[in-house]
Amino acid sequence: MMKNIALHSLLVLAFSILLISDFFPEFPVVGALPVSFLFVVIIVIYIVMFITKAIDSRDPLYRFKTQLFLTTYLVVMVFALTALGGESELGITPYHEIFWFIVIVSFGDLLFQWRRVKRHRTMNPED
Repeated sequence: MMKNIALHSLLVLAFSILLISDFFPEFPVVGALPVSFLFVVIIVIYIVMFITKAIDSRDPLYRFKTQLFLTTYLVVMVFALTALGGESELGITPYHEIFWFIVIVSFGDLLFQWRRVKRHRTMNPED
């Protein structure tokens, strides 16, 4: 379980740095890291998660909680960075319809995952 938390924390950190560097490219700490390096780090983290089975696809509740946290965190980050005066170079902003479309699709997927969790609980009450 600790490896899951550590790897997911690294993933959240990498996505946070990526978003901050998009909204505030002049910020000295994140501006020094190339975006391509951050993408490689994220891909390596996902590969390590896959190899070490840190993503437990057998537990629908764990998947649901993880996706809910990551989705909510990223949406809050976009709002916070926008409120702090940042402007996304990629156009990630709460003022664009595509942002809301992606958020709605993500939360729609979460709704289906929650139904899967409930179905899993009724079929496996000992879990």
